[in-house]
Amino acid sequence: MSLRLTNVTFISESTTDQLILSSILTASKLPKETINLATLLENEKEIFRQTNSSLIKILQLLQEEKSQYKPFEEQQKKILESHQEFFKYAAIVLRNTPYPGVENYTRYAVARLGLLPLANAEQLKPEFGPVINDVLSFRYPITVPSCPHNVTAINNQSVFVAVISAPGNFDKRKMIRQTWKNHLKVESEKGALNVAGFGFILGLTTNNSTQNKIKEESKTYGDIIQIGMTDFYRNLSFKLTGLFNWLYRNCSKVDFLLKVDDDVYVNVRNLIHFVKSYHPSNGSMFGLPAGYLNSIRGGKWNISYEEWPWSRYPKYYFGPAAIIHGSALLPLLAAFQTTPLMPFEDVYYSGICRERAGISIRSPSSSFKVLALNQPKVPNACDLRHFIAWLTVSGNHLNNSHVATDDFYYNRTQCIVTDSNGINSTIDHNEPVQFYFH
Repeated sequence: MSLRLTNVTFISESTTDQLILSSILTASKLPKETINLATLLENEKEIFRQTNSSLIKILQLLQEEKSQYKPFEEQQKKILESHQEFFKYAAIVLRNTPYPGVENYTRYAVARLGLLPLANAEQLKPEFGPVINDVLSFRYPITVPSCPHNVTAINNQSVFVAVISAPGNFDKRKMIRQTWKNHLKVESEKGALNVAGFGFILGLTTNNSTQNKIKEESKTYGDIIQIGMTDFYRNLSFKLTGLFNWLYRNCSKVDFLLKVDDDVYVNVRNLIHFVKSYHPSNGSMFGLPAGYLNSIRGGKWNISYEEWPWSRYPKYYFGPAAIIHGSALLPLLAAFQTTPLMPFEDVYYSGICRERAGISIRSPSSSFKVLALNQPKVPNACDLRHFIAWLTVSGNHLNNSHVATDDFYYNRTQCIVTDSNGINSTIDHNEPVQFYFH
């Protein structure tokens, strides 16, 4: 005979007998046979005693674990206190001194921000040091397809094009789609350029109307990667880590990354010449070097002495455009993981983190360059032939750049040069451009 007890709650041993008896009396359709209630009661009391004993043991184990964790908490507290003492000292003595290198920057910023290593984090490159930034857990509410598995091909190196854009910059994205992105598509379809992928890189917006428009935009064009982080100017370094993580997960075999802002015009013909011709580039990045610029203490690029006590920045590339070899993507992501963030992404990724990752910064050794900053409102044929990309100041400037580029490459305008003897010659618009870096 089996007997099922239901709805029994053990409150204390003094009430156990009453509860068990109540459960037995209310059990459904008891048989008429005589039940030895005393035996049942003893059995249930024994179960109760065993349960109480198990709970006591669990509580003892929890207390032991807590006592073991306490020294760790105290150790972490001491580390933070030592960080603060170091920061108070360093913030005074380092003011207006030369930039001391990535290791000393890291020590200073860790102390200032009170950073501790992230427990159980995957280390991309353990030799770079402890993980202090979680750069591998980004969400992507909107994304594009991963790069093809056969993204690499002999004699046809691939490129992923990433356009850094703010959520509300709908007009800028529209202008790019109508101009140089269309060139990119045409040249890709012709087989002249192996485009592994393209994406406008956005963060999150708090404006529901803007977010809904972005969703519709993505449905229409399928060219948006939205990173699960708040998008504002001084968070661009974090946004860039989200892009590199996406590439690490979805496009790790690409040969080159072209990273540009959404106010940049790209000369796709020259991009093709660069990608096809510049092979000795492992572990390198290419752009317009900024040199060692002074730290600015006011305006848009203001940085406080507390954030950056040093007089200058490390050598880095100006932010609007850069080309990064695929072999440099993982080392840079590992450097992001182990280097405290700072507000200016060009200084951060192409200066501080490039140093940690051991990436070479390549400077142009001729008039043919990756980026120009001061192109005229209507670029002439000879000017546009010298650059892969240039910064524009308005939508009209970007559109004029597109018209001028079309006119030159369709031979409607010519680049005429005068040699040292005063003799004019016309440059063939199909002549490949050679880029040289040192």
